[in-house]
Amino acid sequence: MLKKQIGILVISCIISLQTLAADNVYTVFSVGYADIELFQDSNKDFGYKMAIGYQFDPQWYFEAGYQSLIHDKLYLTELPSATDVMNSENAQQGDALFLAFLGKASSQVGELFYRIGVLKTDIRGQQLLPGVRECELGKANVLAIANFGAATMCDYDESGVAGVIGFGFDYFIGARTMLRTEVEYIKGQDNLTVTTVNVGLRYNF
Repeated sequence: MLKKQIGILVISCIISLQTLAADNVYTVFSVGYADIELFQDSNKDFGYKMAIGYQFDPQWYFEAGYQSLIHDKLYLTELPSATDVMNSENAQQGDALFLAFLGKASSQVGELFYRIGVLKTDIRGQQLLPGVRECELGKANVLAIANFGAATMCDYDESGVAGVIGFGFDYFIGARTMLRTEVEYIKGQDNLTVTTVNVGLRYNF
């Protein structure tokens, strides 16, 4: 998902870094925990996030990057088990490209910031339902499950646009290194709602 867009983003960032003042550029890599809801189906998993930022004003940053929201194992080469069906398993893989503005307030120990931005999201999922059913989301595939019988797999791939707001703190742990903690709230198409808590490292060039 989004592989071509990620490649374009990386190339664009490399070109931009060569033209921008190095003192105003930083990179961030974070890991976090996400709570995702799509069409009233919820899921939770760990993800990660990487970005390049640029300070264009004493109180403002611009960030562009990639965010892995969730990465469950999908049923691509094997059938689900009877237990998976009985639990109404809902496996998802989701990621996003994002652009954001960050407003900041600096202190001797770090920077308090808030975030507002947009994302290009792509979420693929597979929801299991017992018996022969209709899917509220995606295409229905009827499967024969060992020791269970018929089950329906709803296979969907939803792309869309979302908005994000967040706040966090970058704490100095070195001359150029900062520890970032952040909470984000994402709201998008198809009733997509994501809440993430991230912890990561920021390096200032």
